[in-house]
Amino acid sequence: MSDAFDYLSPKDGFMVTKANYLSDFDQTVVTYLYQPLMGAVAYSLYLLLWSQSTQAKSQTTFQTHATLLNLLGVDLPAFYDARNKLEALGLMRTYQKNNNTGRNLVYELYAPMQPHIFFNDDLLSVILYESVGEKRFIELREHFKLQPVRSKEYEEVTKNFLTVFHVQNDHLTTAPTAVAEAQSTYQQKKAQKPSFTSVELRTFDWALLQEVVAQNQIDTDEILRNEQRLFNLHYFYGLDEMELGRLIGLTMDVADSRVNMDALEQNVLNNYTRRHSVQNNSEQPAKRPLETLQKEWQKAGFNEKEMQWLTESQQYLPVDYLEYLKQKNHGFVAKNEIRALRDLQNRYIFNNDVLNILVVYIISQYEGLTQALLDRIANQWAQQGVKTPADAILQIRDFQTKQETKQTKRQPRYQAKTKQETVPKWAKSDYQAPQTTSSKADQQEIDQLLKKIREGRES
Repeated sequence: MSDAFDYLSPKDGFMVTKANYLSDFDQTVVTYLYQPLMGAVAYSLYLLLWSQSTQAKSQTTFQTHATLLNLLGVDLPAFYDARNKLEALGLMRTYQKNNNTGRNLVYELYAPMQPHIFFNDDLLSVILYESVGEKRFIELREHFKLQPVRSKEYEEVTKNFLTVFHVQNDHLTTAPTAVAEAQSTYQQKKAQKPSFTSVELRTFDWALLQEVVAQNQIDTDEILRNEQRLFNLHYFYGLDEMELGRLIGLTMDVADSRVNMDALEQNVLNNYTRRHSVQNNSEQPAKRPLETLQKEWQKAGFNEKEMQWLTESQQYLPVDYLEYLKQKNHGFVAKNEIRALRDLQNRYIFNNDVLNILVVYIISQYEGLTQALLDRIANQWAQQGVKTPADAILQIRDFQTKQETKQTKRQPRYQAKTKQETVPKWAKSDYQAPQTTSSKADQQEIDQLLKKIREGRES
């Protein structure tokens, strides 16, 4: 985000305060429901700011943003993007004051929504569904579902407050001064629901939508009353005014001519799912019997390991296959791996069989999935026209062959020569001492020397 430096500087001061109390359960809600929406950096920033708010000095003194950047290990654009996400999700409000020394900002933190409010909120629940997928969404919904006692077989025998505790009557009618002061002191601000801004809402032609629904005798005030939820459907599903108006007419409450938002949202979701299902299925040929495919793979010369990959690719959904492979290696699937795989799957570049080959290949080579790794290999395969699991195996073979060729070329062209010690001639087994020859003059000189030596001995 290049414009981050226009709105923020590492030298700008900040102070943290909180509008609500954060309990352990609230932190669990942030971890399970909000973290998939905002990502790891924003999640870390939220917990870091909350820990800062518990320190007394943070209430009275300003620190520089460089402190936060160092603690998070991110640059300013990444921090600014994370801050925007917290604000958009209603977890933080930002207040700014300019002075001669620069800018000072106050970050006011809010507790997350309770799960039942979260799941009933159109924006949050839809974004969570899009982020984690249907299976995980249902798991989260069941995880936070409460089970109050509703059985008629039990009779409630709970004691009320005044039956157990006794309070003076005059204190009930007129609260003591200290109590009144405490009540005014401990007023908490309500967290704002994430919503579209007025600028965003003006991008939609509401007058045209009202004209369309008026043909079905729907009160135009109904459109204004459900403005946020209707714009949400337009924003997430790409519905224009005419299409949205048509769907409103199909799902309206005939009895009172009102907009039935629950039926409308379900209808839109069904149409969206059906459209993408048809699109996906139209690009995939009908599956053939596994035995037939195995015979063809054997004829094509695939080895035992490749045959196993090809067979398994027909038996699992990609996320289930990833989980199977991780458990096989005594590991577990991380959230970012599911998110990365879902993202690639939702782009409908490959069918599930090919995705399974991609998954098992990456796990065998790198042990874990990342968005960058999936995109890089998927892009290469798409450019090479990979359509079937067999195509994917051949592409893996080709890549490995090229890698082996590169390694061979990197080896030294000339082998280092072994240094050998030179053996002197006299050490060889066939050595013979040379026959020395001397000249006549040399011999005379030697004879004279010998004569002198003998004379010296005689004397």
